[in-house]
Amino acid sequence: MKIVIPFLVVCLLCPATAIRAENETVLSQAIKDLNARAKTDADKKFVLAAVSQQTQVPEKTLQSQMATTHLNYGELLVADSLAEGSGKTLANVMALKQGKGWAALSTEVKINPSSVLDRLRTTEKVVQMSQAKSKQAENVKKPNNPDSVRLQSQAPMAPRMGHY
Repeated sequence: MKIVIPFLVVCLLCPATAIRAENETVLSQAIKDLNARAKTDADKKFVLAAVSQQTQVPEKTLQSQMATTHLNYGELLVADSLAEGSGKTLANVMALKQGKGWAALSTEVKINPSSVLDRLRTTEKVVQMSQAKSKQAENVKKPNNPDSVRLQSQAPMAPRMGHY
């Protein structure tokens, strides 16, 4: 009986550990996916604007935070989201992070890691849409580009019908 109880306790804790590990993996991948969108200087502006939109932190402040904390775009989004949701400052969140993953820290400050993941994914979608719009606008400016959107209709229009 003495062996069975500790064994049961360990078995009950294993699924919780597996869920936390899965949360860390999924959150880390979402951070990487968002950061991968920032390839060019123009892309970096889109990502910064989207992070600002999600966190309600001005772009200049985000740039300053990046320089101070050495966080990338995705990590900064998570850190500012945790600070906002927990009522703590970014400095407090960073102090709590020491050696912990983002999902573990999120749980510690009583924020569901799924809500942080949703924010990351939403931000990536906003960036993706901004990049697509930019590319489309670029194609319109280049009429010699075969991929460009024609400003005039491709088929000639029939003449307007007159009144009898």
